[in-house]
Amino acid sequence: MATELDQLIQYWKDRLEAHPPLTSRDWLETVRSTIAHLEELQELKKGE
Repeated sequence: MATELDQLIQYWKDRLEAHPPLTSRDWLETVRSTIAHLEELQELKKGE
């Protein structure tokens, strides 16, 4: 069963990375950084 954090990570990967808004030139890097940060939080949470 997916946690809320898992769902949030999947949202960023599936929807936002594949279909970025046209408002920022560096959107892809922002999405990648956010995904990396969320995955890091997920790993820390699993280690508790």
